[in-house]
Amino acid sequence: MRSPLAGIGQIYFQSSPLFGLLLLGCLYLSAPALAAGCLLGVCAASGTAWTLDYPQAEREAGQYGFNGALSGVGLCAAWQFNVALLCWIALAGMATALLTRAMTRWGWPPLTFLFVLVMWLSTAAGPALGLTSRMSEVGAGCGMASPGYAFCVIGQASFVGAAAPGLLLWLALARGRKHLGAWGLAGGGLAWAVLSLASLALPAAPVAAVATAAGANSALTALGLSVHERHWRWRCLGAVTSIGLCACFAALGLDFYTLPFVLSVWLVLAVTAQNDVA
Repeated sequence: MRSPLAGIGQIYFQSSPLFGLLLLGCLYLSAPALAAGCLLGVCAASGTAWTLDYPQAEREAGQYGFNGALSGVGLCAAWQFNVALLCWIALAGMATALLTRAMTRWGWPPLTFLFVLVMWLSTAAGPALGLTSRMSEVGAGCGMASPGYAFCVIGQASFVGAAAPGLLLWLALARGRKHLGAWGLAGGGLAWAVLSLASLALPAAPVAAVATAAGANSALTALGLSVHERHWRWRCLGAVTSIGLCACFAALGLDFYTLPFVLSVWLVLAVTAQNDVA
Protein backbone atom coordinates (compact mmCIF):
# COMPACT_ATOMS: atom_id res chain seq x y z
CA MET A 1 0.00 0.00 0.00
CA ARG A 2 3.00 2.33 0.02
CA SER A 3 2.45 3.60 -3.51
CA PRO A 4 -1.32 4.26 -3.17
CA LEU A 5 -0.88 6.02 0.18
CA ALA A 6 1.96 8.11 -1.25
CA GLY A 7 -0.35 8.99 -4.15
CA ILE A 8 -2.98 10.25 -1.71
CA GLY A 9 -0.34 12.32 0.07
CA GLN A 10 0.79 13.85 -3.22
CA ILE A 11 -2.43 15.87 -3.32
CA TYR A 12 -0.45 18.09 -0.94
CA PHE A 13 2.93 17.37 -2.57
CA GLN A 14 3.78 14.80 0.12
CA SER A 15 5.23 11.40 -0.80
CA SER A 16 4.89 10.13 2.77
CA PRO A 17 2.55 7.12 3.11
CA LEU A 18 1.83 8.24 6.69
CA PHE A 19 0.60 11.60 5.45
CA GLY A 20 -1.54 9.81 2.89
CA LEU A 21 -2.99 7.60 5.62
CA LEU A 22 -3.78 10.67 7.72
CA LEU A 23 -5.53 12.35 4.80
CA LEU A 24 -7.51 9.17 4.15
CA GLY A 25 -8.58 9.17 7.79
CA CYS A 26 -9.68 12.81 7.58
CA LEU A 27 -11.71 11.99 4.47
CA TYR A 28 -13.36 9.08 6.29
CA LEU A 29 -14.31 11.34 9.19
CA SER A 30 -15.75 13.89 6.74
CA ALA A 31 -17.72 11.21 4.85
CA PRO A 32 -16.85 7.51 4.48
CA ALA A 33 -17.81 7.61 0.79
CA LEU A 34 -15.06 10.16 0.14
CA ALA A 35 -12.44 7.83 1.60
CA ALA A 36 -13.80 4.90 -0.41
CA GLY A 37 -13.70 6.90 -3.64
CA CYS A 38 -10.18 8.07 -2.86
CA LEU A 39 -8.97 4.51 -2.30
CA LEU A 40 -10.61 3.17 -5.45
CA GLY A 41 -9.25 5.99 -7.60
CA VAL A 42 -5.70 5.81 -6.31
CA CYS A 43 -5.60 2.00 -6.48
CA ALA A 44 -6.86 2.05 -10.08
CA ALA A 45 -4.22 4.62 -11.01
CA SER A 46 -1.39 2.94 -9.10
CA GLY A 47 -2.38 -0.46 -10.46
CA THR A 48 -2.28 0.87 -14.01
CA ALA A 49 1.17 2.36 -13.43
CA TRP A 50 2.39 -0.95 -11.98
CA THR A 51 0.89 -3.01 -14.82
CA LEU A 52 2.54 -0.82 -17.45
CA ASP A 53 5.84 -0.90 -15.55
CA TYR A 54 6.24 2.83 -15.14
CA PRO A 55 9.47 3.90 -13.36
CA GLN A 56 9.50 2.36 -9.89
CA ALA A 57 10.79 5.44 -8.07
CA GLU A 58 8.00 7.56 -9.53
CA ARG A 59 5.40 4.92 -8.66
CA GLU A 60 6.61 4.65 -5.07
CA ALA A 61 6.53 8.44 -4.73
CA GLY A 62 2.86 8.43 -5.74
CA GLN A 63 3.37 10.47 -8.90
CA TYR A 64 0.81 8.46 -10.86
CA GLY A 65 -1.82 8.18 -8.16
CA PHE A 66 -2.77 11.62 -6.87
CA ASN A 67 -5.05 12.64 -9.73
CA GLY A 68 -6.86 9.32 -9.44
CA ALA A 69 -7.16 9.80 -5.68
CA LEU A 70 -8.50 13.35 -5.96
CA SER A 71 -10.82 12.37 -8.80
CA GLY A 72 -12.30 9.62 -6.64
CA VAL A 73 -12.92 12.08 -3.82
CA GLY A 74 -14.34 14.75 -6.12
CA LEU A 75 -16.68 12.34 -7.89
CA CYS A 76 -17.99 11.03 -4.58
CA ALA A 77 -18.54 14.61 -3.41
CA ALA A 78 -20.49 15.50 -6.55
CA TRP A 79 -22.46 12.31 -7.26
CA GLN A 80 -24.53 9.74 -5.39
CA PHE A 81 -22.60 6.61 -4.43
CA ASN A 82 -23.67 3.76 -6.74
CA VAL A 83 -22.25 1.15 -9.12
CA ALA A 84 -22.06 3.60 -12.02
CA LEU A 85 -20.00 5.98 -9.90
CA LEU A 86 -17.58 3.22 -8.90
CA CYS A 87 -17.04 2.42 -12.58
CA TRP A 88 -16.41 6.10 -13.31
CA ILE A 89 -13.85 6.32 -10.52
CA ALA A 90 -11.99 3.20 -11.66
CA LEU A 91 -11.87 4.36 -15.28
CA ALA A 92 -10.83 7.86 -14.20
CA GLY A 93 -7.99 6.43 -12.12
CA MET A 94 -6.67 4.41 -15.04
CA ALA A 95 -6.97 7.33 -17.47
CA THR A 96 -5.20 9.77 -15.16
CA ALA A 97 -2.25 7.40 -14.77
CA LEU A 98 -1.87 7.15 -18.55
CA LEU A 99 -2.15 10.91 -19.07
CA THR A 100 0.19 11.66 -16.17
CA ARG A 101 2.83 9.50 -17.83
CA ALA A 102 2.34 11.35 -21.13
CA MET A 103 2.61 14.80 -19.52
CA THR A 104 5.66 13.73 -17.52
CA ARG A 105 7.38 12.64 -20.72
CA TRP A 106 6.60 16.04 -22.22
CA GLY A 107 8.36 17.62 -19.26
CA TRP A 108 5.28 19.40 -17.94
CA PRO A 109 3.87 18.84 -14.43
CA PRO A 110 0.27 17.59 -14.61
CA LEU A 111 -0.59 18.98 -11.16
CA THR A 112 -4.34 18.41 -10.70
CA PHE A 113 -5.33 19.30 -14.26
CA LEU A 114 -6.44 15.73 -14.95
CA PHE A 115 -8.74 15.84 -11.93
CA VAL A 116 -10.36 18.97 -13.37
CA LEU A 117 -10.87 17.19 -16.71
CA VAL A 118 -12.46 14.20 -14.96
CA MET A 119 -14.90 16.46 -13.10
CA TRP A 120 -15.84 18.33 -16.27
CA LEU A 121 -16.39 15.08 -18.15
CA SER A 122 -18.59 13.73 -15.37
CA THR A 123 -20.68 16.92 -15.46
CA ALA A 124 -21.11 16.65 -19.22
CA ALA A 125 -21.77 12.92 -19.53
CA GLY A 126 -22.50 11.64 -16.03
CA PRO A 127 -26.30 12.00 -15.91
CA ALA A 128 -26.65 10.14 -19.21
CA LEU A 129 -24.49 7.29 -17.88
CA GLY A 130 -26.21 6.66 -14.58
CA LEU A 131 -24.79 9.29 -12.21
CA THR A 132 -27.12 11.17 -9.84
CA SER A 133 -26.07 14.57 -8.54
CA ARG A 134 -25.68 15.21 -4.83
CA MET A 135 -24.39 18.78 -5.07
CA SER A 136 -27.37 20.01 -3.03
CA GLU A 137 -25.87 18.12 -0.07
CA VAL A 138 -22.51 19.89 -0.22
CA GLY A 139 -21.69 21.93 2.88
CA ALA A 140 -21.34 25.68 3.16
CA GLY A 141 -17.54 25.75 2.86
CA CYS A 142 -15.21 28.06 4.76
CA GLY A 143 -16.49 31.32 6.20
CA MET A 144 -14.07 34.23 6.20
CA ALA A 145 -15.29 35.32 9.63
CA SER A 146 -13.99 32.09 11.14
CA PRO A 147 -10.55 32.24 12.83
CA GLY A 148 -9.86 28.84 11.30
CA TYR A 149 -10.36 30.00 7.70
CA ALA A 150 -6.78 29.30 6.60
CA PHE A 151 -6.88 25.77 8.02
CA CYS A 152 -10.33 25.14 6.58
CA VAL A 153 -9.26 26.00 3.03
CA ILE A 154 -6.19 23.78 3.34
CA GLY A 155 -8.55 20.90 4.09
CA GLN A 156 -10.97 21.92 1.35
CA ALA A 157 -8.22 21.42 -1.23
CA SER A 158 -8.96 17.70 -0.83
CA PHE A 159 -12.69 18.07 0.06
CA VAL A 160 -12.02 17.74 3.79
CA GLY A 161 -14.75 20.03 4.98
CA ALA A 162 -13.86 21.52 8.37
CA ALA A 163 -11.19 23.58 10.08
CA ALA A 164 -10.24 20.92 12.66
CA PRO A 165 -9.11 18.22 10.19
CA GLY A 166 -7.60 20.99 8.06
CA LEU A 167 -5.52 22.00 11.06
CA LEU A 168 -4.46 18.38 11.54
CA LEU A 169 -3.37 18.14 7.91
CA TRP A 170 -1.45 21.40 8.20
CA LEU A 171 0.35 20.19 11.34
CA ALA A 172 1.38 17.00 9.53
CA LEU A 173 2.47 19.03 6.51
CA ALA A 174 4.53 21.38 8.67
CA ARG A 175 6.07 18.52 10.62
CA GLY A 176 7.24 16.81 7.44
CA ARG A 177 8.49 19.92 5.64
CA LYS A 178 8.32 23.12 7.67
CA HIS A 179 8.59 25.48 4.72
CA LEU A 180 5.65 23.78 2.98
CA GLY A 181 3.57 24.17 6.11
CA ALA A 182 4.46 27.85 6.24
CA TRP A 183 3.65 28.45 2.59
CA GLY A 184 0.40 26.50 2.71
CA LEU A 185 -0.76 28.64 5.61
CA ALA A 186 0.52 31.78 3.88
CA GLY A 187 -1.51 30.92 0.78
CA GLY A 188 -4.69 30.60 2.80
CA GLY A 189 -3.92 33.79 4.74
CA LEU A 190 -3.18 35.69 1.55
CA ALA A 191 -6.57 34.69 0.15
CA TRP A 192 -8.27 35.96 3.30
CA ALA A 193 -6.42 39.28 3.05
CA VAL A 194 -7.13 39.79 -0.66
CA LEU A 195 -10.81 38.88 -0.33
CA SER A 196 -11.21 41.08 2.74
CA LEU A 197 -9.78 44.05 0.84
CA ALA A 198 -12.00 43.24 -2.13
CA SER A 199 -15.11 43.22 0.06
CA LEU A 200 -14.16 46.65 1.43
CA ALA A 201 -13.41 48.12 -1.99
CA LEU A 202 -16.40 46.48 -3.72
CA PRO A 203 -19.14 45.91 -1.13
CA ALA A 204 -21.49 44.46 -3.74
CA ALA A 205 -18.99 41.83 -4.90
CA PRO A 206 -20.00 38.23 -4.02
CA VAL A 207 -16.78 37.60 -2.11
CA ALA A 208 -18.26 34.93 0.15
CA ALA A 209 -19.23 32.83 -2.87
CA VAL A 210 -15.59 32.30 -3.85
CA ALA A 211 -14.00 32.36 -0.39
CA THR A 212 -13.53 28.59 -0.10
CA ALA A 213 -12.33 27.99 -3.66
CA ALA A 214 -10.04 31.02 -3.65
CA GLY A 215 -8.43 29.96 -0.37
CA ALA A 216 -7.91 26.37 -1.47
CA ASN A 217 -6.45 27.37 -4.84
CA SER A 218 -4.22 30.00 -3.26
CA ALA A 219 -2.88 27.53 -0.69
CA LEU A 220 -2.19 24.91 -3.37
CA THR A 221 -0.47 27.49 -5.58
CA ALA A 222 1.82 28.59 -2.77
CA LEU A 223 2.64 24.94 -2.05
CA GLY A 224 3.24 24.10 -5.70
CA LEU A 225 5.57 27.00 -6.37
CA SER A 226 7.42 26.26 -3.14
CA VAL A 227 7.98 22.67 -4.28
CA HIS A 228 9.24 23.99 -7.62
CA GLU A 229 11.56 26.33 -5.70
CA ARG A 230 10.42 29.59 -7.23
CA HIS A 231 11.31 32.87 -5.50
CA TRP A 232 8.99 33.95 -2.71
CA ARG A 233 7.77 36.88 -4.78
CA TRP A 234 6.63 34.49 -7.50
CA ARG A 235 4.90 32.30 -4.94
CA CYS A 236 2.91 35.29 -3.67
CA LEU A 237 2.17 36.54 -7.19
CA GLY A 238 1.05 33.08 -8.25
CA ALA A 239 -1.26 32.80 -5.26
CA VAL A 240 -2.82 36.21 -5.97
CA THR A 241 -3.22 35.24 -9.63
CA SER A 242 -5.10 32.09 -8.62
CA ILE A 243 -7.46 34.19 -6.48
CA GLY A 244 -8.15 36.49 -9.42
CA LEU A 245 -8.80 33.52 -11.69
CA CYS A 246 -11.27 32.11 -9.17
CA ALA A 247 -13.22 35.36 -9.29
CA CYS A 248 -13.16 35.44 -13.10
CA PHE A 249 -14.25 31.83 -13.52
CA ALA A 250 -17.00 32.27 -10.93
CA ALA A 251 -18.30 35.31 -12.82
CA LEU A 252 -18.40 33.18 -15.97
CA GLY A 253 -20.34 30.47 -14.17
CA LEU A 254 -17.62 27.88 -14.73
CA ASP A 255 -17.09 24.94 -12.39
CA PHE A 256 -13.35 25.47 -12.04
CA TYR A 257 -12.29 23.24 -9.13
CA THR A 258 -8.47 23.52 -8.90
CA LEU A 259 -7.97 25.00 -12.38
CA PRO A 260 -6.81 28.42 -11.04
CA PHE A 261 -4.04 26.66 -9.10
CA VAL A 262 -2.98 24.69 -12.15
CA LEU A 263 -2.94 27.68 -14.50
CA SER A 264 -1.16 29.93 -12.00
CA VAL A 265 1.63 27.43 -11.37
CA TRP A 266 2.01 26.68 -15.07
CA LEU A 267 2.19 30.40 -15.84
CA VAL A 268 4.88 31.07 -13.24
CA LEU A 269 6.90 28.04 -14.35
CA ALA A 270 6.66 29.22 -17.96
CA VAL A 271 7.88 32.76 -17.30
CA THR A 272 10.57 32.06 -14.71
CA ALA A 273 13.95 30.44 -15.07
CA GLN A 274 14.88 27.33 -13.12
CA ASN A 275 17.46 29.31 -11.18
CA ASP A 276 14.90 31.88 -10.02
CA VAL A 277 14.72 30.32 -6.58
CA ALA A 278 14.71 31.39 -2.97
